[in-house]
Amino acid sequence: MSETTPAADIRPADDDGAPAPRKRVNRREQILRTAADAFATQGFNNTSLADIAAMLDITPAGVLHHFGSKHALLTAVLELRDDTDPAPEGSRMLDHLVATAQRNAERPGTTQLYAVLSAESATDSHPAQAWFRERFTVLRQEIGDAVLDRLDPRARAAASAPGPDGRTRADEAAAAIIAVMDGLQVQWLLDPEAVDMAAVTETVIDALVARLSDQD
Repeated sequence: MSETTPAADIRPADDDGAPAPRKRVNRREQILRTAADAFATQGFNNTSLADIAAMLDITPAGVLHHFGSKHALLTAVLELRDDTDPAPEGSRMLDHLVATAQRNAERPGTTQLYAVLSAESATDSHPAQAWFRERFTVLRQEIGDAVLDRLDPRARAAASAPGPDGRTRADEAAAAIIAVMDGLQVQWLLDPEAVDMAAVTETVIDALVARLSDQD
């Protein structure tokens, strides 16, 4: 299949009587969005390339033309979420997390996609396992640095000192924030009225920063 495909046959003629160019849509983006919806509702393992192709009325070969493999399509779907939410540096990252939690409540499809695929990735040989492992590694580092940036020099020194296992208090705070945000997504998907993801995320971040600020 070509990169774009007609969305309608022929537009009204121009003033000179010649047919205007046909409207076109980006086929690659169509496939990406359709796959994201399918993975979110059915899971990666329960969705085939044939399923995605059928939703778009194209052949599986048409999907492979753009992404090469089902695994490559999965990676593109995962990267799509991050591309729409670039994270700032420094302590502003913590405010960004609260804002992200709020946006997640406004885009249930994306939130469900992440929750389903992150859970699936814990199974043996799942193709997204390496992606999520790397993602969590980067997030722990970025959030840990953001927590340190919000502390005064004395508290920062204490929170950045490695413990017996080599991890710091800032590392532990970062892991806790990620765990809370991911857990909140599942609770919210099951009962949206019961959970305010942004408010809880902000409460947890403030509590962790306050705790680290009070420790020597």
